[in-house]
Amino acid sequence: MQPDARDTQPGSDDGTEPSAPTVARMEDEIARLRREMSSHAGIDQAVGVILTMGRMTPAEALDALREVAASTGVRADRLARMLIDFPRTGTLPAAVRQELERQVVLRRAPDDQ
Repeated sequence: MQPDARDTQPGSDDGTEPSAPTVARMEDEIARLRREMSSHAGIDQAVGVILTMGRMTPAEALDALREVAASTGVRADRLARMLIDFPRTGTLPAAVRQELERQVVLRRAPDDQ
């Protein structure tokens, strides 16, 4: 009877444990991927806030988010957090609010203007 793959420890083909540097690299990679997933989730939520405000497509809202970040010098993940909090707090830094309004108007459908 052969062992089930789930019964063996991760390691090399000979069944030995991975080296400490390999484990450290794997842990670093897992931490990086978790941060990226969290950041992407926040950006997706911020896109939802923008598309609701501007009645635009998700692609247009993502473009607006990128433009606001670039124009204001605010990192996209930080900007996303501000936008996620905006419906609750009602506050945004003046430069972010002005650029966001400008981007929404630029992308608004002609019949909405």
